[in-house]
Amino acid sequence: MRHIIKWSLSFIALSTAMIVAAGGFLFVQNRGEKASTVATVYDEPSVAVVIDPGHGGEDGGCIGGDGTLEKELNLSVAKKVYDILTFAGIKCEMTRKDDVMLYDAYSDLNDYSGVKKTYDLKNRVRIAKESECKLFVSIHMNKFADEEYKGLQVYYSANNSDSITAALRIQSTVKDSLQNDNEREIKRAGSNIYILHRSQMPAVLVECGFLSNSSELEMLKDSDYQKSLALCISAGITDAMKEFQT
Repeated sequence: MRHIIKWSLSFIALSTAMIVAAGGFLFVQNRGEKASTVATVYDEPSVAVVIDPGHGGEDGGCIGGDGTLEKELNLSVAKKVYDILTFAGIKCEMTRKDDVMLYDAYSDLNDYSGVKKTYDLKNRVRIAKESECKLFVSIHMNKFADEEYKGLQVYYSANNSDSITAALRIQSTVKDSLQNDNEREIKRAGSNIYILHRSQMPAVLVECGFLSNSSELEMLKDSDYQKSLALCISAGITDAMKEFQT
């Protein structure tokens, strides 16, 4: 794994310099003699991105070998993505900001016994739909029986072609800027991934890494690495949204 991307209080990393340009701010990433746009501010009157930290509350998600709960890492990374995009002027919303499930978010039932998970997932999609967002991004962690597997991978909804663009931009930005050895490809989600199967807006699910890989788990628990990961995800999001607008 290459050296972890450095982080500053102004969310500038990888020798990133912020410059003022017509219509907003540009984050320019300097790589040797070349500079490429990482993120662009949008003047969005409505919610542009809904960020969904997977699991929460009674649903801890997958568990690392040391007892680390997926739900905690999901929320931590998602909050950082939210902060970066908000700092860049992109209006965002989170499905949850605390350690809770969302089954009773709309008080549809008096008793959720046996249907908490179903309504939790249903309400995440509902929140995104009602926001009329341009992109729905769900943050998760992965786990597999074989401990050798590692690396971020993005799944996309088959219901909207812009989902593929978002998945490609996030996956490629992470590979180029943080995980040079990541050869994973984006995957089309099936009906088993409820939130992507039911979402009609552009939607992706980001599996940030494997809790079953001890070395990657340690990185995923590290705040600086989370910030670097969040910066790459945010850059991929904004690159994709520029293409949505064309």
